[in-house]
This record gives sequence, C-alpha cells and structure tokens, in this order.
Amino acid sequence: MPALLAWVALTGMTGCATDSAAGRHFAFQEGGTPPGCLQDCGGFGLWEKRDDFQLLQQLAGLEEDAWHEAGEELEPEEAQALWEALARTGTSLQSFGPRRSLLFVLRQVRTRAEDMPYAELLQRLRSFHFLVVMRPDGYLVSALTGRPLQRMGMGRVELREGRLMAGHFEVGAFYRDKGGVFYTVDDSLSRPGVMVGELGLERDWFNAALDGGGDALGEMAQALAQLVDDPIQSLQGLEQLPSAVAALIASSPEYFARYSALPLQEQIREAARLSTHLVMIYGSAAGTATRLGTAGARLPVLSLSAEGALAIEQVVVPVGYAAAALGTGAGAVYVLMESPKAPSEGAQTSSAAKGAGGGFKPFTEGNFRENLARLTGKMPEGAHAHHVFSQQFAKDFRKAGINVNDPKFGAWWERASHLKKAVEYNRRWKKFLGDNPSFEQILQFGRELGGEFGFQVNF
Repeated sequence: MPALLAWVALTGMTGCATDSAAGRHFAFQEGGTPPGCLQDCGGFGLWEKRDDFQLLQQLAGLEEDAWHEAGEELEPEEAQALWEALARTGTSLQSFGPRRSLLFVLRQVRTRAEDMPYAELLQRLRSFHFLVVMRPDGYLVSALTGRPLQRMGMGRVELREGRLMAGHFEVGAFYRDKGGVFYTVDDSLSRPGVMVGELGLERDWFNAALDGGGDALGEMAQALAQLVDDPIQSLQGLEQLPSAVAALIASSPEYFARYSALPLQEQIREAARLSTHLVMIYGSAAGTATRLGTAGARLPVLSLSAEGALAIEQVVVPVGYAAAALGTGAGAVYVLMESPKAPSEGAQTSSAAKGAGGGFKPFTEGNFRENLARLTGKMPEGAHAHHVFSQQFAKDFRKAGINVNDPKFGAWWERASHLKKAVEYNRRWKKFLGDNPSFEQILQFGRELGGEFGFQVNF
C-alpha cells in the first residue's frame, strides 16, 4: 500500500503515458484553468483566472510588476521593455519552455514594428498549446508551461553537424505534438513537417517529478563539458563548439584573444552563456548555413565586444560570404562564418584571406591591411587599405566607441586618388568632429564620405 500511494502521488505530479496531449501539457483553457483542475491546483497560485499571455509572463519568470496588462495592445516599445525585463532574470529549467515561447512572440512584435492588438496576441499563442521544446538537459517540455514530458536520447546532449542534439531533437527548437508523436514545424510554428520521435510508454516519471529546479545555463555548461576536451587556443579548437557560437567567437578577434587565454572551465562556461542566449532567442546555437548571394547587401550581423557583450550591427556584407542565419524572416540575424572561396575578377587574393574560418588578427594598425583582405576576400592591386575613420583622430573615435583599426571600418581606395585627396579628407573629419557628433552620425558621415571620395564602405 505505501508503494501504491507513492506511485499515485508521483503520477499525479507527472501525468500518465496514456494521457492526451492536452492533459500532458496543461494546455491553457479559457479562464486559465488546466483540465481536471479544481480551484487553485495545489495552492501554488499558477492557475488563477488569467489568459494565456498573462500566464506565459508568469511562468517565464517575469516579476508581476513588469507584466503587460491584459487587454492592452502590445506596442514594439513595450515588447522591448518585456524583453529587457526577461534579460534581468535568470533562466531556470522550469521556465525554459515558457521563456523560449515568450521571447519568440516578443521578437515577432519587435520585428513587425507596429502595435499588436491583444486579441491577435492571444490568437498567436493558440499554436503554442500543441508545441514542445527541447531543453539543454535533454528533456522535451511543454512550450507553454515548461512541464517535462520525457527525457530524449537518454538525456545525452551531443554535437552533430554543429548542432546541440538530444536524440533526434535540437536543443531550443519547437516541435508539434500530435497525440504523443512529434513533428518539426515551419517558421510560423503551425504546419507540422517530418516526424522526429514519439513519447515512450515507459515515462521517466521519477526523474521528471524531481526535475525543473536547476539552472539552464548550468545544464548547458554540463552538456558542453562533455564535448570540449581541450582548451580552445586556435580557430581549429572552436570546432568543438556549436557552429554559430564558434563562428561568433572567430569573427570577434578582440574577444577571441581574451577567450583563448581563459582556463578550460571558464571557456566552457562562456560558450554555454553564448549558446544559451542564441538558443533562447533564436532557437539554435548552430543556425542555418547560407552563402550570401547579393552584392552589397546590408544585413543585421551578430558580433561580440572584447568583453563578450552581444551586439547587432547593420553591415554591408560582400557577396559570397558564408553565414549562419539565426531566426527566420525579417527577424533573422547573421553570424559571418568565412570569406568567399574565390576573389572577384581582377583582384589578388592574399594568403591571409584563405585563413581558417575567415578569422582575423588583432585589430592593430600593423594588421589592418591583412584583416581588410580577410573581410573583403580580396587585396586589389594599386589600392590602399584606407581607414574610413582617420587615424589622425583615433582618440576622438575611440571615445565614440569606434576602433579605427577594425577592418569593417576599412575600405580599398585607389592609390593615386588616396594620396591626392588625403589632406582634404582629414580636413573634413576635423571640421565634422568639432560639433561633437553622435555614434550614428559618425557612421553616417563615414558612409557619405565614401560616396563622395569614391570608395565603398563595409558598414
């Protein structure tokens, strides 16, 4: 009898293998009460009469004073405020699913840059009732409630083709649950695709009952600790990490210089931090590999500061670059992975431009020309590696947050024209900087000078 009572208590917490999809997920019903639940469902206060969006904010870990009010349309600025509030809170395993879902919805609102009526917001959440997401500890969980369903792939997270995988499921990705059978979904999350697995009858009920209170970052670090065997001190060593994370570190030379000097455990934790960010926001730490085919395309490119802070900048990316696309549609960002395989016609390729993964040397004056060749994939004959932001005013630019030796702030300028117009060019910068311009004004003036003096900028 005691054993039977223990079984009843545990299955009451975790569900039964024959439960319907709605029962397993505690799909939110109108009024916020899960199926079979009477009054407060155990007294935890999670199932008060709130709509899906209010519950999602709560389960994602937002403090109540930061919640968006029920019934009010959601403006892009308010979506940004919710995003920032989430960033100030830690991600637990229990909140992983709801947090991933809330960030997905907020990114949609921010991307479309117009107010979203509350009724439409609730309509969009309906598809999440039947979605699950893979956590970094190998558990498949409800995308709305975070409730663990089953450990997949024996709970082992592996690196396959640059992706963090648990069985056939990618960490951070959404899947459609159709009665315990799981399918990939399209960008809208509504149309099921290929079947990738199903819920086993032998539910891992004991571990599921105890699971959920841990830290998602800690679990990601544990997963990566199984993959990283040696300290990462070269671009080749980055191959031990998910592909987008590796490319992000390789394309940020100042950060890589610091990262490569860290002890192994700190390297793993930093990689776990970056992986968790990419998974939570974009659903993957690998991205979708693509080769950019439009010359002069201005794209949002993800980069790292020397201290490891993530930043998104609009960058003119030369044609032929390989990149990892994170996210889809208008909300996608890109991580540059390597330079083009072949130079443009009439250009001479330097040996540096063939470097592994398109990595850069430290951003110094001595490395500027070689780094610019790596960035553009060419070293044109008869051209100078020009500092768009004049070295003469490096201190002024540094105050504005610009390293003049960053190759993205370089340009190839025909030698004779450069020598003839250099004095006038610097005079224009001196006059402009006298008005204490903002960062954006400096960037825009640099672009204007490029058009006026006849060279192409890369930012």
